[in-house]
Amino acid sequence: YSSISMSSSKQPAVFVTHGAGPCWFVDGNDFPSFAGIDKNSAGAAWFRQLPHQLGQNEQNKPKAILCITAHWETSGVVNISAQSQHTDLYYDYGGFPKETYEIKFQPKGDLQLSQKALDLLKQSGINAVLNSKRNFDHGVFIPLKLMYPNADIPVVSMSILSNYSPEQHIAIGKALSPLREQGVLIFGSGSITHGRASRAQSHEFVDAITNTLQTLSPDAREQALINWTMLPYARENHGQEDHLIPLHVIVGAAGQDKCHLLNQHLSKTLAAYAFL
Repeated sequence: YSSISMSSSKQPAVFVTHGAGPCWFVDGNDFPSFAGIDKNSAGAAWFRQLPHQLGQNEQNKPKAILCITAHWETSGVVNISAQSQHTDLYYDYGGFPKETYEIKFQPKGDLQLSQKALDLLKQSGINAVLNSKRNFDHGVFIPLKLMYPNADIPVVSMSILSNYSPEQHIAIGKALSPLREQGVLIFGSGSITHGRASRAQSHEFVDAITNTLQTLSPDAREQALINWTMLPYARENHGQEDHLIPLHVIVGAAGQDKCHLLNQHLSKTLAAYAFL
């Protein structure tokens, strides 16, 4: 993978498809339904190299990560995690091998970042609150443990709103966007497809999203995402759009930046994007 050149100290805004539960930590020989998306798969290898692809190294890595997770929904008020040190995880999945409940990911939090995010949202008229109780769900710890196995970058997680309003989530991203200039990687963890679509229907939907993000002007791509249900097979791919909505936050945070499809060699249903 050639790394995307980072033009400045500004961090990208990134959306990833986080995969099925803890799939990237399971051996497909033990759990056949994960064959092809297990710890030995091309998808897992891609996640492990993603920091390099994003141009990160010891000199140039995020000061902190703000992760918007599809697996934390709150009503009317955005919640922002606020723990100085994360020790316990929220294993919000069931029926997987024992070792997937023993995964450890213990980064520091960043209380300053939590407060900054809160202030930025409030300045934009968005209701938000700090939450010191919430542990990281698998939308946070699965991709980030693959990318940062040493857990050496502070992480703050953030909820999505249960109304799934495209406009509101784009506005949330716009409000948070200045954090990118302060060395914060804004990271949306969801899934580009999350429904009962056939393979052909999924591919047509993902192609339409990718085309929208890569070819339209920033204003037009926002409009297209506000009207995402007009895309082909939208509802077949997202009967409920909890896993798509983090993308709206990332597109808001992207501002005028260009979209890069990060993993075109993998199944389209694993599509991930960086804006920088």
